[in-house]
Amino acid sequence: MVKRIDCKDLACPEPVLKTKDALDYMEEGILEVEVNSFSSIQNVKRFAENQGFYVDIKDGKTTIIRIVKGYECEFDLSQNSGDKETKSFWALIAGAAITAVLASTCCLGPLLFLIFGVSVGSLSFLHVFAPYRDYFTAAAVIIIGYLWWNYFFRLRKRAVCEGSICKNYVKYLSIGTVFVAIMLTYPYWAQYILIGE
Repeated sequence: MVKRIDCKDLACPEPVLKTKDALDYMEEGILEVEVNSFSSIQNVKRFAENQGFYVDIKDGKTTIIRIVKGYECEFDLSQNSGDKETKSFWALIAGAAITAVLASTCCLGPLLFLIFGVSVGSLSFLHVFAPYRDYFTAAAVIIIGYLWWNYFFRLRKRAVCEGSICKNYVKYLSIGTVFVAIMLTYPYWAQYILIGE
């Protein structure tokens, strides 16, 4: 839960008193206190830290003091962390998908020929990846395994989930996992589809 209170242009000790009242009312979550004077910033920050809460300050036109209540660990609440996390997630998913496709290149030609009518001769270069199939398979499994570990041991423990990646992490990762599983196992079950046995 994120709650925001406006303490701009208030004389001391009003910002601290409003912050205390809001924190007393909250069981857990993040309280965002909007202040615009140096003394208010210092007093609210000092009060929250003395109470044992994690404090993060974001400066701008007005200063927003984020106070985390009810959680034992510190959180990276900066704006850049979401962008970095999004880029990292998509890079890892793309890496897993590419390595899974490369791991299945030994049998990809006949499937593409059946589906799209692509000449198998134009895909003859794919056989150069066949000796590295085990390495590509291991890389894809390690990447997908890391992404699931990241979800279970890091993202689920966050107080607030901001951004489309964080909110849809399981959905996107599930789709990526299914795609990787199909591509990695394709050489084993493709013969039954292609031959019909």
